Amino acid sequence: MTSADDKETKFRDLVNRVTACEKCSRMTGSARVLGPGCGPLDAPLMFVGEAPGRLGADGSHLPFHGDKSGHNFESLIEQVGISRYEVFVTNAVLCNPKDERGNNATPTPVEIANCASFLRETIELVDPSLVVTLGAVALKACGLLQAHALSLREHVRTNNAWLRRSLIPVYHPGQRAMVHRSFANQLSDYQFVAETLRRRKRQRKRPVSGKPRADAAKLGHVARRILESKPEGLSYFALHKLCFLAELASLEATGERLTNAYVVRQKDGPYFVDLHLAKLPQLVPGVMVRPVGSKVMLGLANQVDFLSKEPTQTLSAHDEAAVKAVVAKYGDMRDEELKRVVYLSKYMRALLRKEKSNGANFYNAAVLPFVMKDSR
Repeated sequence: MTSADDKETKFRDLVNRVTACEKCSRMTGSARVLGPGCGPLDAPLMFVGEAPGRLGADGSHLPFHGDKSGHNFESLIEQVGISRYEVFVTNAVLCNPKDERGNNATPTPVEIANCASFLRETIELVDPSLVVTLGAVALKACGLLQAHALSLREHVRTNNAWLRRSLIPVYHPGQRAMVHRSFANQLSDYQFVAETLRRRKRQRKRPVSGKPRADAAKLGHVARRILESKPEGLSYFALHKLCFLAELASLEATGERLTNAYVVRQKDGPYFVDLHLAKLPQLVPGVMVRPVGSKVMLGLANQVDFLSKEPTQTLSAHDEAAVKAVVAKYGDMRDEELKRVVYLSKYMRALLRKEKSNGANFYNAAVLPFVMKDSR
C-alpha cells in the first residue's frame, strides 16, 4: 500500500506535469485544474466530470465550483449526505475548452485522449473503490482507460465492474443536462451513489494511517504553538484566523507558504480543511474542545508526560518566529477584530473583488496559493 507521503510526492509530480502540459493549443490560456482542492488522496469515491467550466473551475481552480453546474453538484451531494471534503473530484479534461467566441466547448476526442494518461494516474494514485462519471464525455473518457460497453442513457444509475473497481454513470449536473434528466431524478441517482458508498464502507473498512500528511502535520505544529501561547484558551474561529495570518506573514517575508495546507473561503473567512474538529485531535494530540455558548473553545491538556513525548523541534527557527510574531500582534484580539484583519488581507480582498466582478460564489475556493514543493 502506498504511504501517505509517497502519495503526496507522486501527486505533486503529477500536478507539475499537468501544469506544464501544452498539448492542446486552444487551452494554453486556461487554468490546469488539478490540485489539493480536488480532494483527499485516499478518497473512497471519485467523481469524474467533463472539463472545467469557463465561469467555474477555470476561475476558482476547484472542479465543479463557482458556476451553475458546480452549484447543482454541491447541492446534490449535500442533500444525500456526501461531504465534498471526503471525495475526490476531477475532470476527463483538465483545462477549459473554449470556442471561437470564448464560450464553453465540448472537448474533442484528441483533447480527451491527451488527458487520458493524467486521468489514469489520478485514479491509480487515489485508488477509489467507486468512480462516478458525470455525463457522456466522462464516461467515454473512462472507456479509454479500460474499454466498456456502457452508455449514459442505458446504464445511468447502475453499478458496473471497471478497472478493478465500481463505476456508476450519472448525468452531468449542468443546466442543459437537466432537460434530459430532471434535478429530482438526478437526486435519486446521487442517493444511489451514496447508498452504494455506504454499503461498500460497511463491507470493507479502509485502513486508516495514523500518520497525517506532511503539510497537515506541519499545520498541526503551527496550531499547537498558537494554543500553547494561549493557556487561557482560544476560540476555534480564532485558531483558523491566526493560522491564516501566520501563513500571510511567511508569504510576505519569504514568498513561501508556512505550510502547504489547504485553506478555503467559508462564510466567516479562511478555513483550514485539515483543522476540521473531527481531525483536530490527530493533528494536535491533547487538544481539548468545549462549547461555550455559541462558540467552540480550544485548549491543551496539562499533561507533562504527554508533552515530553513531543519532538523537541517541530518547526524551523524561521517558522517559530513567524508564529510568535503573529500571536504577539493579533493573539489578544477579539474574534470580530480578527475577522476584520483577515478580510482586509490582500488575498481575501482579491477573492471578494473577484466574487463581486464575476457575480460568482467562491465559497470553498482556495484562498491562498498552493506551493508545489515539499514543506520546509
